[in-house]
Amino acid sequence: MKKLIYLAIIFVAAGMAQSCSATKQATLAHEYQQQRPTRTMRTEEPCIALAQEESENLRAYGTATSYVEKTALNEAQRDARNNLAQMIKVAVEGAALDYEKNSQQDLKSTAETLGEEVMKQFVSEEISNTKTIKTSIYDLADGSIQVYVCIEMRTPKEEFNKGVSSTLDSQELIGIQHDRDRFIEKMSEELEQYKQKNQK
Repeated sequence: MKKLIYLAIIFVAAGMAQSCSATKQATLAHEYQQQRPTRTMRTEEPCIALAQEESENLRAYGTATSYVEKTALNEAQRDARNNLAQMIKVAVEGAALDYEKNSQQDLKSTAETLGEEVMKQFVSEEISNTKTIKTSIYDLADGSIQVYVCIEMRTPKEEFNKGVSSTLDSQELIGIQHDRDRFIEKMSEELEQYKQKNQK
């Protein structure tokens, strides 16, 4: 009989402990919900916003974090140049594929080699000659520094397109003016699509 009483007491105590634990968890969750704001507006990072604005020159942004500010700044600039290069590379390759598919003449080079030549002969120099137009610096809780930069090509889009066309002609990659014009048009479309697709 005593054993039964002891067992009953243990079950009741366990049930009460479980009930207290559940009540405590529910209380904590309720307190957290009360402290947490129901709606928080996120502010847009200025460098990202600037990179995505309409402009006469091609732009891109980059970011990096380091415990040394100069290192973070250099890495962010490198990241931005890489992003700009990737954007142009995708656009040039898209235009080269379009040219390969629609050209009526015997091709002197494949779409891949055509894209590589344009990047090597003209675009790489333009990318290395960019300028930083905006910098944002944040001190993080762990003591590190996060940097965002927005870079811009010094050459306006119109002049850049002329430069690509001139490279296609001088390197004898695309000899016919009509085909060069189509290449530039397609490249511009690809740039716009890439920008829209990768907007944050």
